[in-house]
Amino acid sequence: MIQDLEYLIKLQEIDLRIHEQEMAQEKFPSKVIELQKEIDDIGLKLERTIKKLEGIENETGKIDEQINKNHALLEKSQSRLSSIKTNREYDAVHAEIEAQKNMINTAVIRKKNLQHESEMLNTTKNETSEEYDKIINTNGPQIKDLKAKIELIDSNISEIMKEREDIVPKIGKSVYRTYELIRKRRKNRRAISLISNSKNCTICFKILEPQLYNEIKRGTKLILCQNCGSILIWDEETAKKQHA
Repeated sequence: MIQDLEYLIKLQEIDLRIHEQEMAQEKFPSKVIELQKEIDDIGLKLERTIKKLEGIENETGKIDEQINKNHALLEKSQSRLSSIKTNREYDAVHAEIEAQKNMINTAVIRKKNLQHESEMLNTTKNETSEEYDKIINTNGPQIKDLKAKIELIDSNISEIMKEREDIVPKIGKSVYRTYELIRKRRKNRRAISLISNSKNCTICFKILEPQLYNEIKRGTKLILCQNCGSILIWDEETAKKQHA
């Protein structure tokens, strides 16, 4: 049993190293997503601004075409004035002229408004473009570094798992099964409480009864803390240091 308990201590150390790597593995991808979202958000803002500018450019082009068309119709209507013979026809042509002038004026006002909007959007585009470049230059290297760390963590876990695979077969099945049941129930994955001269459980800090404490020192059987359920194992190395 003493040998099983010694292997359990080594296994706990291995599992805690794996858990540490897994915690980092969970943290880094979320940070990558956060950094990438900053890039995507500012990129989307820039894209929308550019599309609005393109829309304004297209609409301005159509307005110019309409103004040119109205000017042509206006000149045509004005040229007819010299050949008019009746008052009714004169009134009709003047109505056409006024209508063309009104449409031209309306189009010119709309064009000016679009030009003003375009100027503001160009300012926004330039500012957003600068911000986008800044975020790319800041977040890009961080994302690259984090992805490299994620790959390294995968490699580290694989290496540590080899250590685990080597030691698990050396532990009795019932002892290992108990250890795994406790370990998997806990967020920190700590199943073992190492006991030394302090005479209390290092997980829940419950003071151990003298008889139980002596049994733990002998290491002849698997003992669980009556309070928290941790495996209680004598820590000879720490006990020697405390005694020295």
